[in-house]
Parts: sequence; C-alpha cells; structure tokens
Amino acid sequence: MINSKFSIRIVSAFVLSMLIISCAHSPVKIHTSNPHYFEWKGRPLVLITSDHHYGAVIDGDFDYEKFLDYLAQNGLNLTRIYPGGMFEPADKYLPGNPLGPRPGKQLLPWAKSAEPGANADLALPGQTSYKYDLDKWNQDYFDRLIDFVRKAGARKIIVEVAFFNGMYNDCWPLMAMYHQNNVQEIGNYESDDCGKFTTDDPSNQDVIKYQKAYIAKITRELNGFDNLIYDICDEPSLQGLPGGGVRFLPDSAVAPWIEKMKDAFLDAERKLPKKHLLGQTVQNLSPDLSQEGWCQWLPAEYVKPAEKALQLDYKCNKPIVDVESNYYGMSLTKNAYDTDAVRIEGWWFMLGGGAGCINLNGEFHRGQETGSENTKMVIVPQKKILKDFMNSLDLKHLTRFTGISVTPVNRFCNALSVPGRQYAIYLFRGDFEGEWGAHFVASNGRYRDTIAISNVPAGTYLREWIDPANGAVLSSEKITTGGGRLLLVTPEYMVDIAMRMGRK
Repeated sequence: MINSKFSIRIVSAFVLSMLIISCAHSPVKIHTSNPHYFEWKGRPLVLITSDHHYGAVIDGDFDYEKFLDYLAQNGLNLTRIYPGGMFEPADKYLPGNPLGPRPGKQLLPWAKSAEPGANADLALPGQTSYKYDLDKWNQDYFDRLIDFVRKAGARKIIVEVAFFNGMYNDCWPLMAMYHQNNVQEIGNYESDDCGKFTTDDPSNQDVIKYQKAYIAKITRELNGFDNLIYDICDEPSLQGLPGGGVRFLPDSAVAPWIEKMKDAFLDAERKLPKKHLLGQTVQNLSPDLSQEGWCQWLPAEYVKPAEKALQLDYKCNKPIVDVESNYYGMSLTKNAYDTDAVRIEGWWFMLGGGAGCINLNGEFHRGQETGSENTKMVIVPQKKILKDFMNSLDLKHLTRFTGISVTPVNRFCNALSVPGRQYAIYLFRGDFEGEWGAHFVASNGRYRDTIAISNVPAGTYLREWIDPANGAVLSSEKITTGGGRLLLVTPEYMVDIAMRMGRK
C-alpha cells in the first residue's frame, strides 16, 4: 500500500509543477495581487523603453533584429508596432522614419493583385504600382510579423500591437483600404473625409468589413505568443488636415466603431487557446472607455493627458501605460524635447502610478537601428536606471500615494507607497511645454526642498536619496521615528531627485 501522505506530496508537487509551467507559458496579464501592474512568467512587470516609430515590421528596410538586440542588451523590455492599418508617407517627420517606408518598401498584410493603378508611392520608383486584393493575405508580411514577435519574446521584450491610428489626410491616399489602391474598390471617400476611417459612418461600412478581418487575422496569427498586449486604435478621434491641422471627431462617431473593432478581436480570440490583454487610449483624442470590462489596460499619451489619466482613471484598477511621447529628434512642439524632458516624464509618470512608458525616439530609424549619441549615452542608460528603481520596489503591493507635501510648493511631486513599509518619491523643477503639454520643460537651478510624509508608522527606516540622471545614491541613512508626520530635507539638486525609503 502506498503511504497516503507520500501520495499527497507527489500530487501536490505535480500540481505545483503544472502551475509553474502554466505561468511560464501564459501571456502577459494583469497582476494577480496588484491590478495597477502587469504580470509575466509569474512575476510583476513594468514596461519601460525608448522606442522607434512603430514601423519595424512594415518597413522592409528596417533591421529589427539589430534594434531588438540593442533594447535587450540595455535592459529595456517594450516596443510598439503599427501592423499596417495605418502608416505614413516616406520620411514624414524625419528621414528614415520606419512608419514612413520608402516607396515600394511597404510590407502590408494584403497581397498585391495583377491589376495596376494604385498610388505610385506603393511601388518601387519606375515600377508599375499594383492594387491590393483585400481578400488575400501577404505571406511574406506574416512571416516577418511572426519573426519579429518571436525574436522580441526571445529577448524578453513585450510587443504592443496598436491595430490603427486616427487617419491623416496625407496618409489616406496610401492606405490599402483607399479605393484607388484595392481591387474591391472600397473606401470611397477622399482625404478631406479621411476621419471616417475610424467611425461607423455609413460610407465606411465596406471598410469596416476589412478592418475587422485584418484584426482577426493578426490575432489568429499571433495567438501562440505570450509577449503581446493589444491596443485597438491610437487617437481615433483625430483627423489630420492639410498643413498639420487637426479636426476632432465626436465620441458618438468614434465609440461605435471602437465597439466593432473590439468585437472583432474578442470574437477571434474566443476560439483560440491564449487570451491577451486589450486596451484603448484614455484622456487623449479618444472616448474614455476605461470602465468597460474588455478594456483591460489603459494607454495614455503625452504628459498633460497622461496626468489626467493618472488622476481620473487610476481608480479603475488597471495598468496605465504612457505609450507615446513627443518625438525626440524633431519635436512636435515649439520648444525642444531634450534629454532632461525624456528623463523627467518617465520618472514622473512611473512614480505617479504608471505601469509603463515609451519614449518615442527619432534616433532609431532605418539604417540607424541602435540610435545615435544621445540615445546611447543618455536616454537609454537613464531608462535602465528608472526600470531598475521600479523593480527595487514591492510591485505586488505598491500603490499611488498622495500623503505628501513639499516646501517650497511644487506640484510636480509624485509618490508611491506600500503603506507603513515602503515609500518612493520623485520631484522635479519645471513645467508643461505649452497648452498641449506634450512634454515637460526642465528648470535648472540649485534646489533644496522639505518633504512631509503623513501617517508614517513608528519604526526604523533606511532612506536613500538618488540622482535619476545617473542612479547615484547621494546619501543614505537610517531613520527612527515615533510615527506620524515625517519631515525629510532633500540634498541639493539641479533638476530632479528621487527618494526610496523602506522599513528595516
């Protein structure tokens, strides 16, 4: 007879091993203990990166393996792609922009037909431009997409797939779903009405059929991968106008379209073994659907809208990720977007309760997939410092903390805590850049502030002041407090400073 206790131990060990295997092979999910963060391979996950402009797969000239190697070698763990539903004219914004492939180098999900007449910029110079057949798929594209996601996963990099973006007037004539460029002759509206692309407008119903098929196909092809999260549409309420202007579409026009795209994704995954997270932009050119059950994580953008997301949507208990910044290397605004601004926005957002952040970096482009001097010497090393700082905290129990005040008054002070056990604070001197608030502008000086932390339990704590620019510990000491309000005085700093304090 087998000893019953022995048999129970065998069964328990087997169950435990199966759970470990299951965790190791399940997609990124919401953390089981703390829904403000992700979980992957059984561990808490924050997503921090400096990223290319989303075209790694669709730009046939972009060496994505070199790019992914660089991210992995420097400890960054996120990249974002647009998989073909929207892209840009060649070299828009910056030369080599991978979201604007050179003519004929666009690699899209649909197969080319034998029918000529498509936009000339969809063919190599001097070659015939053939229309797309939206009922047939381009296997070369899917081979590249799958290889990209596989190689990212091997490097422990999460891929965010954003199916669409709000449409721009200069992009629409290049799209596969524009009537001139497909044999089905769908998409019968012109650039002045390109905003219809992300609406449920009657004239867009034929396009919607193929938009849904595109989502379902990509979802099926990538279902076997674990290193994925999905995003329906970046800025769907935006329509780009000639000269750089924009038109804002009402929620009533956009929300029904998002609903249909969401259904396309969920219907496809319902029949598949793995279930991946789906999100939709909040607080910036999109209806706020953060309360919807299907909207499992919340993409935010730019620092002022991202601040609104932290303030208004944190209560939804979902990971919030700043997925798009100003465009480093050219700046979308009047004032320069410099390396101080890149560092500040990441620390400020993550210490405000964010689960991840992307710095959109024009120094990554085709032919320069590992960035240039500022990326290599400043931006990427500082991103790694931030990621290491976040991973030094107890992510399983960490939450946004508002029980602090700063003297002199400084509104740009964010904090996290595991109440009574751990505190992390970040503050900087500066302001929003302009009314839009695409990024921060730092104010260099010589500062020393007093920080009051409320309701600190009695005990002994180790307090460290850290320079976010280089990760150096500026000072470290043990503090014993009788409980209540704790006053801390910062060392002198030039732009920003961080603090980490844990109970001993």
